[in-house]
Amino acid sequence: MTNLDGKIQAKPPAKKITVGIAIDAMTLPAVLLSATAPALLGVLLAIEKVGRIPPLLTISLLLIPTLMNAAVNILNDYFDYISGNDTKENIAYEGDAPFAYHRVENPKPALWIGAGLFALAGIMGIYVIARTGILPAIIGIAGGIIAMTYSGTKLATSYLPIGEPLAGFTMGGLIPLGVYAALTGGIDWMVLYKTIPMMLIVSQFMLLNNTCDMERDRLAGRRTLPILLGQKKSQKLAKVLSVIWILQLLHVVITWYSYGLILILGMLILVRKSYAQIFQNERSQETKISATLPLVSVAMGIAIAYPLAVAVHLLLH
Repeated sequence: MTNLDGKIQAKPPAKKITVGIAIDAMTLPAVLLSATAPALLGVLLAIEKVGRIPPLLTISLLLIPTLMNAAVNILNDYFDYISGNDTKENIAYEGDAPFAYHRVENPKPALWIGAGLFALAGIMGIYVIARTGILPAIIGIAGGIIAMTYSGTKLATSYLPIGEPLAGFTMGGLIPLGVYAALTGGIDWMVLYKTIPMMLIVSQFMLLNNTCDMERDRLAGRRTLPILLGQKKSQKLAKVLSVIWILQLLHVVITWYSYGLILILGMLILVRKSYAQIFQNERSQETKISATLPLVSVAMGIAIAYPLAVAVHLLLH
């Protein structure tokens, strides 16, 4: 629980990782935004290209990035916890760092859970390669390497100023490109342009978290993009990206999926107050919750409305 003053209330230490703590560490809502939704967009773009697609292969392609992203999240929490970067004193809320919040005494099972999720995704990946060939495997391997190198030592990408854009490109761009390649047998580089709204969902959250966590990241030896730019420039960058986010989304939908435009406009009307708060809210450890909620609202709106707009256009066109 969190007090009214934003402080984390003390709780008895958890001797082991429970199912609930593990699920919290996987941050499944974030997984849906940053992995499942981009994969779904890749499926829709493939349908646009070839029409009918194999159901079992499609399900596997949706599950692989979902499992890998959940694995990265739990492993990232594990490494931040054992390194002392996450403590009950420096986190903003339970979902910010479940292991630290519950003061888990034995976090090592997180390694097995993360490895198990990666292994399950790998088994599905073998099936996909057997069905589709080497092309999507190359994209998937590249994304998998980036995902696995996000957490761990100080050479991990989460410690470097490339972590934010690289995560956005990998999750929001390579995932739908790989799905598209697997279902169509080829690559259309325009897919990357059409997936920029998904890339920005991931990058915006990374930028927000790392701006709010600058002090604890600095103590951990991280050189994230906000640490490189400073807090004020990081907040300005977030505002610029937020403008690009909506303008680019509108351009893609108007140009290629105009029958679904009404859904995008309706979504923008629904999230207009949250969108305005992105430009107004300060980003710091103390204001992390209030800064995160509006971004979640806008990101969720885009993650739902954009694929739905594409689907509606394909049905009506």
